Amino acid sequence: MTKIPDDRSGSFNTKSPTEYLHYFGEDRALQFRLRDKRTQFFSFLFPRFQRAGLLPDTISYIGISLLAGVILYFVRDPVMASLFLAGHIICDGLDGAFARHTGMASQSGAFTDLVCDQLGMVVVGLMAIFHHMVSPLLGTVYIALYLIVVVFGVIINVMGLRTRITITSKYFLYGVYGIWAGWEINLFPWLISFFSVIMALEVVVGYVRLKRGLRRKFDSQVEVSGEDVRPDLPYHSINIALPILVLVIILIGANIIPIRSIFAHPTVSIAWTDGPTLTDSNENVEILGLSVHDDRIVIMVRLEDGTIQVRRFFDVQRGGFESFAIPEYVNPSFSTFPISEGVLFVADSSTRLLLGIDMDASIASRRAVIVLTLPLGYLRVTAMSVINWNDKKMWLAANYLYTRRTYLVDPDKALKKGYILGGVVASYANGSFPSGMTAIGHNVLELNRAPMNPLVFEGSLKKLIHGKSLVEASKRRFVPPHPDAMGPLKWGENLIMLAPSGSLFTAPFQKYLSADSG
Repeated sequence: MTKIPDDRSGSFNTKSPTEYLHYFGEDRALQFRLRDKRTQFFSFLFPRFQRAGLLPDTISYIGISLLAGVILYFVRDPVMASLFLAGHIICDGLDGAFARHTGMASQSGAFTDLVCDQLGMVVVGLMAIFHHMVSPLLGTVYIALYLIVVVFGVIINVMGLRTRITITSKYFLYGVYGIWAGWEINLFPWLISFFSVIMALEVVVGYVRLKRGLRRKFDSQVEVSGEDVRPDLPYHSINIALPILVLVIILIGANIIPIRSIFAHPTVSIAWTDGPTLTDSNENVEILGLSVHDDRIVIMVRLEDGTIQVRRFFDVQRGGFESFAIPEYVNPSFSTFPISEGVLFVADSSTRLLLGIDMDASIASRRAVIVLTLPLGYLRVTAMSVINWNDKKMWLAANYLYTRRTYLVDPDKALKKGYILGGVVASYANGSFPSGMTAIGHNVLELNRAPMNPLVFEGSLKKLIHGKSLVEASKRRFVPPHPDAMGPLKWGENLIMLAPSGSLFTAPFQKYLSADSG
């Protein structure tokens, strides 16, 4: 037995060594009752373990080893992986019960049990990230918060501080994987988002409680020459305000362009003409994007049965079109699709590839004929266009908030090196929220969908690649005809944008744009 601080008074009394090396709060009484029930339930196994010469730590290590099966079979055979995970959970319950039953409970054993316990959650969380069941950012935040909550809980209990109930989601996470394994219903994003919010609050509360507990138990009044050097209350606010000020300065400095784009104002007023509707009112379709090919309007739609269809109109007024289907796994990351030399470009966020689809061949065969695949790397391309630059067709690929840059890409270099960033010859800072882009002459028009302030920015590419951001270089800014409009694109002598309802809006671009746009 070991003497540890009592939870309430901080004095020392005799407790089991495993009674505080855990992360439970005031629910520990319930947890300990469940622990004792497990010990009783598995007691018939323990004499056999003793005769075999097993140690509690050995059971913990077997539980860790079973996680290899979870990793290897996670998507190959989810039922098998679930069985390995169940074995890990059983071992996690057996090791402590065996130690208590045989009197071998120890500090080091409790630590091993704790590590084994958390490794299961980490493995399932990492596998969900690796197999694209949840976004990497959200999954990483969840795992980090979970582990911080556990560490804070253990430290608070070791110090004997009073704690409230600690909410953990390990078994919920396992249950969500079981649902996916049995029915392929992916609830990982919902569960992880929900518990990340809860655990973020727990981390803040746990830090404050731990800080106060440390000060109360261990800190003494610091005195020099008999004088108290701690600041008086009026000066205490400075010690709080300075870190906050540093944080605010960094956040504003690193986000100055997004902030400027949020507060930018239009400089040109455009009178949009509401044209024909490109979808039938009786159709239940979702419009995914807009393009122009040989002066014919092209749209991409998702049908009610999930089929993704590309439609090229030969009669906009009457709605006549020819079409082809593209694979349903494709998840386009931008809504203004450039077409160059008969190839339609789609950035697929599922495969992380830039896909090139031959328009004429696809329409002839009624299905997508993919003639190009190029890795996107870490880019999240949300707008793309083709521009004639130095007598050569170049790509403009706008990355979202991650890098906040638009890249001028030489297609030949990119294809030779095998990835889109391999062809970058220049770049500039975009408006940080690009969702549509086109090039008219040497001018770039970007639909920047900043929160509550969508605007189309026009800027000279020459000025942009020489150091100016799009927000700085844009002398002309105008409001799109609809907050969620797709575009802009040049169609004949008009600038066009498409509302999610299918309504096509037009405006004569020469009347509004710069003289060097043509």
